[in-house]
Amino acid sequence: MVGANETFVSMFVAANGVGKSAAGANIVANILFGRQSKYFDLPLFRDWPYLKKGRIISDPTTIKEKIIPELRKWFPVNEADKIPDANFQESKEGKNYVCKIETKDGWVIDIMSTEQAPKEFESADLGFVWIDEPIPQDRFMATLARGRMGMIVFWTMTPLFNAAWIKEWMDKNVQTGLADYVEAEVEDNCKTHGVRGILDHTFIKRMADGMPEEEREARIFGRFGHLIGRVHKKFSRKVHVIKPFRIDPRKYVTYVALDPHPRVPDHVLYMCVDSNGTKYFTSEIVHQGDIKLLHERLLEHEEKRFYRMETRIIDPSAFNDDQHREQPSIGSQLFEMGQTWIKGSKDLAAGIKRLNTALDYEIVQGRMIKPPEIYIFDSCPVAIKQLEEYVWQEWKGTSKDEKQPRAVPRDKDDHQVENMHRLLLADASFIPYQFSNERGSGVDFDQEIKELDPYE
Repeated sequence: MVGANETFVSMFVAANGVGKSAAGANIVANILFGRQSKYFDLPLFRDWPYLKKGRIISDPTTIKEKIIPELRKWFPVNEADKIPDANFQESKEGKNYVCKIETKDGWVIDIMSTEQAPKEFESADLGFVWIDEPIPQDRFMATLARGRMGMIVFWTMTPLFNAAWIKEWMDKNVQTGLADYVEAEVEDNCKTHGVRGILDHTFIKRMADGMPEEEREARIFGRFGHLIGRVHKKFSRKVHVIKPFRIDPRKYVTYVALDPHPRVPDHVLYMCVDSNGTKYFTSEIVHQGDIKLLHERLLEHEEKRFYRMETRIIDPSAFNDDQHREQPSIGSQLFEMGQTWIKGSKDLAAGIKRLNTALDYEIVQGRMIKPPEIYIFDSCPVAIKQLEEYVWQEWKGTSKDEKQPRAVPRDKDDHQVENMHRLLLADASFIPYQFSNERGSGVDFDQEIKELDPYE
């Protein structure tokens, strides 16, 4: 990713023991001294296009104990003198760790601690920045401003703590193409299960077995700290989130779920099923307003996208009449407007299990062996965010370690996840297309689908 030089910020989000610091040190070495192996035979390393000034940012302990040793390990040895120092010089400049590296070819690399004041990250034009581990947001923003002359940023981290803002920034900017990322867990560096791995599987398992589940999520699988305890752990944006495509009603049948609420917006989610049984969450509506307006929005939305509607599923509570306001239930109101909605399942445990099964996939050495049953269009940001942040309810206070884990998810921002549960529990399946000529000739119908913008 870094070598292609097509992404401003390239991120390596990984567990402990995967080799993040080694990767960062190798990238720096191949920038400063040219290609060191076949793995770096890439445009950026063949022809460096930016200033010959770089910066490395991490916490003081990591700089001293990990970054500097890794750089010394991977920087090339001068063949004439057989010592690394012939190629570069280090200086501490009054600090207790090396804070500057200069090479004989004119490179200057400053090494900064995340504990330095934000203003110290200003006032320098840079060609590259390597960030190791999470850093405060203000330091990161100041760092991005160093790229006005052209720059590339690569960021290696295990996002254990204080990284919620990083996840939010990453997701937003991956969508725009400004950033991209790769993920890795400890098993990716396993001799048996990884690619060119160096760790013994027995030791990995022993380490993982000795940790509580929430620690394993972070240190073994590299999950973001604020997402530890996720209900649907198998969900991965890299695997399950895809670009939208046009839905041809002859090849897909559509189901919809509605989760209405009196005090927060109503959430609607559409799911299209193909002849293979693969399911795609293709569009969503978040509605604040009366039921009549919602009904009109649904009709317009479905007609515009050529959805071939099959079943409408709603939260069972939508059929509870409001006795205080003498108003019919939402389900009854929609029925009066010409739509029939059926009660979705209330079995939360079954819904969780069904969605986890649908999310399951298997990749072996970079090849998809078992694809997931479901995918989500990236035009459904609310569903994606809620699915990713759907976590188990945790006990609070000093006695939490003495209690059994709570078996219920946190009841917050879970509307689209509950819609997913109900859609999958409804046993939605493909139904063959029966010819209908409502929109005119077949040729016109094909042309209308072709002109449909999936993002509208």
